[in-house]
Amino acid sequence: MASTQGSTQFIQQLQSPDPVVVYGALRMIKNAIIGSSAKKSLYFRLQIIPNVSLLLAMDDTDVQIRVQATTIISSLAHKSEEIAKELLDSGVMTPLMNQIMPGTDPVLIEASERALNALLSYTSTKMGIEEHARTIIPYLMSIIAETKDGSNVYEMHAHARIELAVRILGKLCATEARQYMVANTGVIELLVPLLPCNYPKIQISALQALSALSYENMEICRALSLVPHKGSSFSAIVLDLARHHDPEIRLHACLCLSNLSRMRVATGWLKDIQTIAVPALVKLLKNPQVSSLDAIQALGYLCHEDAEIQVAAKNAGAIVELMSILTEIENQEEEDFVDQVHNIRVAKTTLLTLGTIVSTGEECRTKAVECQVFSHLVRAMKHKDNGIKAAACLCTQYIVRSVPICRTHVPESGLLKPLLNLLRTTQTEVQVNASAALINLLPDFSPCRNDALKEGVVDILVDLMESDTIMIRRNALWCIRNVLVGIDDDTRKDIIAKIKIQRIYELSQPEVDPVVREKAVGVLQNITADSVLGTHMIFDALGSDCVLELLRQLLIPNVDNSIHTHALYLINNIAVRSQPHCELIVKDRELPQAIVSYINNTVSEVAIGALWCLNSIASHKKDLDSEQEIDGSGGGTSRYMAELEDLGVRATLENMRNDNSLCLSVKDRVKSCLDYFDTTSEP
Repeated sequence: MASTQGSTQFIQQLQSPDPVVVYGALRMIKNAIIGSSAKKSLYFRLQIIPNVSLLLAMDDTDVQIRVQATTIISSLAHKSEEIAKELLDSGVMTPLMNQIMPGTDPVLIEASERALNALLSYTSTKMGIEEHARTIIPYLMSIIAETKDGSNVYEMHAHARIELAVRILGKLCATEARQYMVANTGVIELLVPLLPCNYPKIQISALQALSALSYENMEICRALSLVPHKGSSFSAIVLDLARHHDPEIRLHACLCLSNLSRMRVATGWLKDIQTIAVPALVKLLKNPQVSSLDAIQALGYLCHEDAEIQVAAKNAGAIVELMSILTEIENQEEEDFVDQVHNIRVAKTTLLTLGTIVSTGEECRTKAVECQVFSHLVRAMKHKDNGIKAAACLCTQYIVRSVPICRTHVPESGLLKPLLNLLRTTQTEVQVNASAALINLLPDFSPCRNDALKEGVVDILVDLMESDTIMIRRNALWCIRNVLVGIDDDTRKDIIAKIKIQRIYELSQPEVDPVVREKAVGVLQNITADSVLGTHMIFDALGSDCVLELLRQLLIPNVDNSIHTHALYLINNIAVRSQPHCELIVKDRELPQAIVSYINNTVSEVAIGALWCLNSIASHKKDLDSEQEIDGSGGGTSRYMAELEDLGVRATLENMRNDNSLCLSVKDRVKSCLDYFDTTSEP
């Protein structure tokens, strides 16, 4: 209580007309909050921010008072993003910018630069200084430009200031527009020579700035790759730094290389990245001299969508190390005096990086399974933190892409029940990732499908179909589509009764989001798969006119190709299994012509779907009671050959048979269709 009263008194003294009293109060507050998170929180609650902001905004505020107030801002900003954001909203940027202008007291300039660096440590604050970016960038460039003559960089005070300027400059590159704004100042030519300067702090800040500058920016990555320094390319310099004895330099060098690798501008150095950068990052995962979180994120970023680097990471022991990190965190969950918030962030990042490594290659997934990945995933799915749950589901999604793993390891892993439980949560990210992971557990090859059906998965998916989130609706429909293949008629009837054909029809309409619509049409396709039951249920539920109108809508030219493909296979399923319904399609005023228009489509999947439709239509014979119709032989006359001839199908197929540019799968289907015409032509 006495401490709070004293702190309140210092806040009140900041409004004193006596500068000596104000200065004394600021010093006491500064000394109290530096190094004390609790004191920062206390003064934040006591409204320190509006008081120091007001002092800096006043034109006649003494320099010494400004130094103290600015130092307080710097210390507070390091506490949290919330405090830094409130500082920014209070308007401190304008006075801080004024305090770094030429002619200002050197001590105040340094304090202001440190405050700017602290304020820009968070994503929201980096994004919130747009109006000041054009002013601060030239100022920072002027500091960095002092290194051109090579003299100032060797002075202790000068290189500390250069390091800070480079660090702030990197933080400003928060958007693509800012990256170009910074790059257009010629900063690359100034930063690259700093990389081999032998001052670790400057080297690290230069690597950080170049990494931020080139992040997800192919044009700047290309420009970087073309900048030489003393006969060495940028890639060669950074690869050399990836072998540096300083672990932090190695880490940030690997981040720069990751940018070049991701943008495919370092193809000539790919083997070196695999043999140098990847093992370097794996060794840094548990190095106490660097942030394990940063090292894990860097490895995940480097491995993203690159199968060769993922295998290199596996070979370097990344999967084993990541599992070890998860085990250590799990063992600390009940311990006191452990930073659980930090551990949650590390666990989440570890699961995401692990997911990245196993996202493509079978050998990486197999290694993860050998390292008992499922026990970690099951445990993570039961964690109290939603971020860890979502990351575990994402990792699961990638691992269960493997059919052998789905068949042999998943059934006994205990994964299914916690995954289904997560689908019942209300947290969006968890539901998105859990439903995506479930997709590959429901096809007919998966032993988990029957267990999922017993656990009520269809009811869960029906609820998810009504989610406000597009990706959840898409995933739910995808799961339903998978579960409809290879089932008996009784199960099919039960599932269709629950999902309701009318609702699937509504989700197949043009006004529905294309991502959702495509999966809904896929559900209709698979309702009619394997059995005529589904066709009868669709026509009974919607009526012939409604079904035919839907098919016409799905085949209009400006619809997505994947929707065209599903629609054509839906028509094929209807046509091949039910002659009366095939008759409706053939006699329709638009559908036959629409089908024929797609047989020479440039997208092979669409063309094959259209050719299958023709194949199925032509398969119905005039004599429905003949033995040939019953045994499916090619004899007899096609019931609909005249209609197909009128549409010019034979001539189109003949041209396609002689077209050597077509892929083999299309030509094979063309040949099958022509067999019906050749049979009809025989005397």
